[in-house]
Parts: sequence; C-alpha cells; structure tokens
Amino acid sequence: MSKKLIFIFLIDVILLVVASKYCKYIYDVELQRAIFTSELEEFSKENENPVFKIGKIVLYSSANVVDNSDGKLEDIDISEFTDIAIYIDNRSVVKAITPENTIKEIYIDNIKITSNSDAGKKILNYKNPKEFGKYTALENYENEKIPFKVLTTNNEISKNDLSQNVFCTDCSNPLTLGFVNKNFITKGKVSDTSGQLLFDGSIFKNANVDLEQLSGKIEFYIHIKNNLGENFICNVVLDNDLKKNEETLLSGYSIDIDEPEGQIYNFLKVSEDKK
Repeated sequence: MSKKLIFIFLIDVILLVVASKYCKYIYDVELQRAIFTSELEEFSKENENPVFKIGKIVLYSSANVVDNSDGKLEDIDISEFTDIAIYIDNRSVVKAITPENTIKEIYIDNIKITSNSDAGKKILNYKNPKEFGKYTALENYENEKIPFKVLTTNNEISKNDLSQNVFCTDCSNPLTLGFVNKNFITKGKVSDTSGQLLFDGSIFKNANVDLEQLSGKIEFYIHIKNNLGENFICNVVLDNDLKKNEETLLSGYSIDIDEPEGQIYNFLKVSEDKK
C-alpha cells in the first residue's frame, strides 16, 4: 500500500472517530435536554395544585412607650411592633388529613429585614399567639433560623402553653411571629400633651414620627417537610408599610389582612427523602 493510501486511510479513521464522538456529544446534549424538559414538566405539574399554600396573612402594628422622666414625657423611648400571623392552607388539594398534607418539620430561615431608617434594633422571632396584639420584649432569632416544634396529638396541644415555638401538624394554627423595631426613638419628647395621651400607635403623631422612615420589608423562607418525607419551600415578602395604614395606626393600631390570590404564596415541592 502506498504512503498516499495509508495517509488517506488514517485521515478517514480520524474523521470517523471525530464524527463518532461528535454524534455522541449531540446525543448526550439532546438526552440531557429531554431529561431536563421532562423534569421541568413534572415539577410544573406537581406545583400547579400545591399541597400547601399561604391562605391568609395578618399584620397588626402599634407602638410601645417607656417614659424615663417620671410622667413628664420629656425623655421617652418608643418602639414600633408588628405582629404577624401566617395561615397555611393544606386542604385546597387534599381534603382529608393524610400524611401528604400534615407537617413533620417546619422552620423559617434566610431572614432579611430592610428599613428606610437604620434607627432602632430590629428583632424578629416566634411570638406567643396569646400575646398577639400586645407588645412583647422579644429576643432576636438565633442560628440564622426560627425552628418550630411540631405538635401531633391533642394531648400535646392541651399541655403546651404556646410560649415556645410550636405548630400543629394539621396546620390548624397560624405561624405567629413578632417584629419589633426596638427604641427607634430614645430620649424623645412629646410635643403635644393636651387631651388624653395613650401609649399606643397614636404616640407616632404626638412624637412627630415619620412613618415613611419607619416602614420596611420583612423577608424569609418557610420550609416544610410532610409526613411522606416530601420537602416544600415558600418565599415570603411582607411589606410593613406603616404609611399605608397611617390613619388607623395614628388612632392606636392598624390591622392589615391579605388573602393572597394566584400562585404567589404556593409552597413549591423541591425534593423528597430517599427511601
């Protein structure tokens, strides 16, 4: 065989190998694309009708005042607080109580608090529902998350005083949290002491507080594991807009009730435990 024929043969072999590898690459790419498309379709189908979603959010806002001037109101500390109740709907798809729509584990993490003002100490944590609407001197969350103990029996519920982080497996109680902007005003003074003075949201007016500066956002993720070992997640963004409810807040307190529509607060199924 001549050198020319040998050279042509080697070139053909090389081209055949390259073509084979290229075809395999195309096949692998198309296979991965098909797998991804299938997984995306399955993910969309699973989350079209979610097992868990947020059905209602209640925000209650007011103020707390500490007078350090023996009743003269010339040296006061003012804190703003917003109590949060989040109701999880677990009956829109699965009507009965089953392992699929009951809670085995629930916690909050990725907490982010933003405000139009840096004044005060921002605190977020679990709040006893029995004290909802009342000022409570909360401590801040620890270890970057707020965990909840899941109560699974009527006996557990009846014996629990709700002072600790608790949530019922059947979602029959709301997640209750408390946000406090502690001492955003210190050594303040009340400009108008005529008439009746109450230590509630009306103090914002008497102390010339700019509610726009006091407003902000509270953001976090709620993680759920059901009794089938399936994991769900929901990103919650609360707009603590005190200016929006200025009229009622300056009368003492404001209540903001949101019943989300659409898919904004659906819990997305993200994984399940391997059996």
